[in-house]
Amino acid sequence: MAEQTLEDRILGNSGAGHPSLLCQPDADKGCGGCCAHFDQPKRALEKVFSARKKAYDARGRTEDDMLLYRQKTDLLEKGYRQCRFLAFLDDRNMGVGCLLHPGRPENAGKDLRDHGFYEDCGFCAVNFCASSKNLLKRDVTDKQFFLLIQQDLDWYEYSRLFSFYVDLDGVKGLFDIYVRFTRPLYEAILQRLSFRDLKGKGFRTHYDTLIQTIVRRVKPSLPSSSEGEIHFQEIIEILADRKQSQAVGAEIERFVGIFDVQTNRR
Repeated sequence: MAEQTLEDRILGNSGAGHPSLLCQPDADKGCGGCCAHFDQPKRALEKVFSARKKAYDARGRTEDDMLLYRQKTDLLEKGYRQCRFLAFLDDRNMGVGCLLHPGRPENAGKDLRDHGFYEDCGFCAVNFCASSKNLLKRDVTDKQFFLLIQQDLDWYEYSRLFSFYVDLDGVKGLFDIYVRFTRPLYEAILQRLSFRDLKGKGFRTHYDTLIQTIVRRVKPSLPSSSEGEIHFQEIIEILADRKQSQAVGAEIERFVGIFDVQTNRR
């Protein structure tokens, strides 16, 4: 039997939906949202995860080895209060995950998570991702939106989709922030294009650009605290303002045109 794709599992296209693939959806990324502060800059976490992998790979798997590893990372990461065993899992520095997980080939099926932050592999084993469970309860529109948003993301942005350290007005995780503040925009796009039409690469980039363009067209004087910042709070106000429907509609038409070309609809 062929392995289910992420889309099959999220949408329930073949058998019951199962969220386990959300942690490691493919070889190019992984989610560490529950085990690190993903409100930190990417470069800072990249340095930490790379150093951890190097230190971990240089040792064996005995009790003494684990103690030495923790002592080394404690010294390097003073004040860091989360698990020291979240790191890059490959030499490309693309996928992140748990170094102690029994699913790692290097661990030969052994669950080493007793050495982790909670010192209890049972805690980690039963503490299933709440975001994964909640996603499966969403309607089809939200599920499809997630599948589009997560395309082409790296480990950092993918982890931020579910990290509760990414917070806007009490909404936790970048995915829920997108849904809360931009769902009317996505629904307007769906009136012109289907989920299948939108599955081309680059959806997230084009969608972020659409949000930025709408906000800056309506509020040209709005300051930006960082390059490429998405003004989520402003977009929901603009979408609710009927006076701005013409401006929003024009930008949606431009967005739709991009994917019309990609799907050879014109």
